[in-house]
Amino acid sequence: MTKCPQCGKSSIALIFWGYPGGNIEAFEQAIENKEIVPGGCLIGNDDPKWECNDCHHRWGTRDE
Repeated sequence: MTKCPQCGKSSIALIFWGYPGGNIEAFEQAIENKEIVPGGCLIGNDDPKWECNDCHHRWGTRDE
């Protein structure tokens, strides 16, 4: 995804669903770099995949 469908900006992050395991420092660095945003530990069927770092609009469909 290259642009937000709501505001048109290109600063997009993948929404990370579930509990992060393994290298927590890498997880925290990815959040700081705005590459990912935490979505939460409860995973549903209709969770979005992307979030705009500018307007915080969420869209798409999370991969299994």
